[in-house]
Amino acid sequence: MIEVKKTIIVPYAPQTMFNLVADFANYSKYLPWCTRSEVISQQDNIVVGAIYLEYLKVKMHFVTRNINTPYEQILIELVEGPFKHLHGMWQFGSLGENGCKVTFELKYKFANIVLEKLISPVFNLVSKNIVDCFIKEAHKQHKS
Repeated sequence: MIEVKKTIIVPYAPQTMFNLVADFANYSKYLPWCTRSEVISQQDNIVVGAIYLEYLKVKMHFVTRNINTPYEQILIELVEGPFKHLHGMWQFGSLGENGCKVTFELKYKFANIVLEKLISPVFNLVSKNIVDCFIKEAHKQHKS
């Protein structure tokens, strides 16, 4: 199983970062490898959505169930896709009025060796850079 973990301190409130990450429908606007994202269903704090990725001629999509605890945490569970396992978490810890600690964790394993050989290099790049993409978008949206 591949594991990704990244923690970074940002000059934004947990609410700001949570809202950005929870805004599933707009991922394609600021995640460069995301060609489309869509909310399939939403009930209370549970969002099921699909993400379509394309990078270096590799195309894939997967569906996750995101369990949102507003301004604190988003749990990610696999619904369908080229994975045997995929689960993760975003955490947003308050550091006072103007900052938060963002932690992203993801664990995944592809369904078979062929998919792993084809998709793994792209998905590894995506999963390792996703936090930076959200932070870049936060900077863009909150320029003073």
